[in-house]
Amino acid sequence: MNNNITKAETIDFTKARLVSTYHDLNKKFIEPLDVYTRLGRKLQMTLDVNQVIHIFMEQLFELVPFDHFEYYAESQGIQLGSARRNTHSCDYHLSLPHEDLGNLKLTRAKKFKEEELAIIENLLTALMYPLRNALLYKLAIDSAMTDPLTQIGNKRSFESHFSREAEIAKRHSHQLSLIVMDIDKFKHINDSFGHAAGDQILQQVVKTAESVCRKSDLIFRYGGEEFVVILRETGLSGAFIIAERIRKSVEKTRCFVSSREIPVTMSLGVSTFHPDETLDSFFERADSALYDAKNSGRNRTRTRTIYSDTSETIDSKSA
Repeated sequence: MNNNITKAETIDFTKARLVSTYHDLNKKFIEPLDVYTRLGRKLQMTLDVNQVIHIFMEQLFELVPFDHFEYYAESQGIQLGSARRNTHSCDYHLSLPHEDLGNLKLTRAKKFKEEELAIIENLLTALMYPLRNALLYKLAIDSAMTDPLTQIGNKRSFESHFSREAEIAKRHSHQLSLIVMDIDKFKHINDSFGHAAGDQILQQVVKTAESVCRKSDLIFRYGGEEFVVILRETGLSGAFIIAERIRKSVEKTRCFVSSREIPVTMSLGVSTFHPDETLDSFFERADSALYDAKNSGRNRTRTRTIYSDTSETIDSKSA
């Protein structure tokens, strides 16, 4: 086998070089089969993809030292490790019948020996089914956390991220802000143009919001026509600016259903987390600011702080 592999190889379990593998393993272990057995047991103890890969890499490193590794499964947006440029590498496409499990790449300065490549291939057979199970589990969790229409996180996903981000903000004394936003007169759109048109509007609004938000911002569909954005390390003024970008972009976006243009606007409420308050209080302030925006004419952004029961003077229509 050429050690400078330029084309990914699919593992063929029926042709794994077991004799060479066990011969090399015998040099290090009294019972080489135990290595494979122990690894298989460890891998079956978790359904976390990250843990599965790292357990495997730790065992492999004991037998075949390497400088860097990279595992990636594009279909699920997973990338672990970092395979830097190096003199020698081996690259494996991992798969089972009708199932793509991703790719694994190892790099190091020293040339890989044939016996080492055989060890890698043999140990990969212990990885396949635990990795498949972990990927299926992640897919199931992601599906349960994803809104099927807009393909962003749903309310359940928001609640999970919300508590975690608040804890991180408190621990590291970081700012954290929230935008709660709602499509104006959405019921009228559904009643006038039909629910299919409403679905198209929801999808378009999400695309527009994603196009103006930062990569670090997290967008969720909270329910119906209501959405929430979590803004990491962002204070009230910064959150207001982002909320205004969303509002103005949605207002400018031309939404067509059956060649007919439907005007769409949004109202938005903004709040910033205070370490001494509860998550309910944090969310309720943003939600109250949203209703202030709706009650004061719609298509605007309002803010609320922990020190005030009424919306602040920052107002997109009066600023």
